[in-house]
Amino acid sequence: MPEPLTFPDRFLWGAATAAHQVEGNNTTSDWWEWETDPSPKAPMAEPSGIACDHWHRYRDDIALLAELGLNTYRFSVEWARVEPRQGEFDREALQHYADVVDTCLSHGVTPMVTLQHFTLPAWATHAGAWTNPAFPAWFARYARYVMERLETRVPHICTINEPGNMITRGYLGTFPTPPFVRNLDAFDAAAAGLNAAHRNARDVIRELAPGVKVGMSHALQDWHADPGGTATMRWARELHEDRFFAETAEDDFVGVQTYTRLDVNAPRIIGHLSAALLRSRRLTQALVLPYLRDQAAAAVPTGGAPADGIRRTLMGYRWAPEAVEATCRRVANLFPGKEIVITEHGVATDDDTERIDYIRAGLSAVHRMIGDGLPITGYVHWSLLDNWEWWDGYGPTYGLVAVDRADQSRTIKPSAHWYGDVARTNRVLGLAVR
Repeated sequence: MPEPLTFPDRFLWGAATAAHQVEGNNTTSDWWEWETDPSPKAPMAEPSGIACDHWHRYRDDIALLAELGLNTYRFSVEWARVEPRQGEFDREALQHYADVVDTCLSHGVTPMVTLQHFTLPAWATHAGAWTNPAFPAWFARYARYVMERLETRVPHICTINEPGNMITRGYLGTFPTPPFVRNLDAFDAAAAGLNAAHRNARDVIRELAPGVKVGMSHALQDWHADPGGTATMRWARELHEDRFFAETAEDDFVGVQTYTRLDVNAPRIIGHLSAALLRSRRLTQALVLPYLRDQAAAAVPTGGAPADGIRRTLMGYRWAPEAVEATCRRVANLFPGKEIVITEHGVATDDDTERIDYIRAGLSAVHRMIGDGLPITGYVHWSLLDNWEWWDGYGPTYGLVAVDRADQSRTIKPSAHWYGDVARTNRVLGLAVR
């Protein structure tokens, strides 16, 4: 039997959720408007509705996480609840999130807070969202209001979750999401606005909560390209990832979230054509963006086994738990010595033994990187609960804990016990499943 993989003392073993995906009835957000629009701007499997009713059940859910043996809970504060109308703050909503933090601490669980996880207040989106020059000041005002209440009780603050996913989807039209734009100029403005908003929030947090670590959680892919696909890969990676590293050098940590690998392959002659095409902003706008939208739509699984014979998850992603190694090593090369927290890693599957295999493979890669000196301080599994997965609805199951849609009852999966044992002992043992 192989030797157990032992992790450093005080390693963060966690699970994550996001407010809109688990709380329910987030009625003042831009996503809720989309979900309830009788003529929606893009298709969606089903509305979030009451979700997992975590707004009311958070105490039990956090107690369950602690009982499993996990020591960290990453969750998001919902801006649309805290500031449902511009300039009007809801004290009860903010107190709710302060209570979530206190509940974590009472169970010996370290809270890790995300200030913005995809959704925005509807009023902000109506006003131009990330492209509005005033947006960074709005985000800083919101961050100040939250941090005046949370103070230094949360060791890690993620200002923004997956900026690359959010802005490319919302402003380039890949998997269209609010604000449903497909324009390179708007994308540039939104990306710049997001980086400025992050910078402003970071300044506020450092002013009000010295010692609290601040960063963003980035959606990073394990990119692979042949000579024909290299130009396209570099272009896409710059838009999706590198554009949002602008402020990372000044951050305290980098959150890494990797679920799969992406292959960008094409005949060599196509590579030369692609490079020429991508140098023209007008042609990129006219030809490349519609192509990306169509490719994204074609990638959505429609049921049945994939025709390409590649092992895939319920999301249609290539099975690649070890892809997190490539992304963490890239971050470590770009920002030597910077703390890395794996803020999400998980798999959508209806076979829970696969979830154990996925976590084990990911943790094997994490252990190897730590042994090579990479400053990785935590691993946070996505997700604690089987929750609402954005445009895919309740179909893809990522959770360590199942949620009955009829009565909201929770059922702990074997993978949760297995992962809890890892967290409790601080090491990955053999293959046994409880």
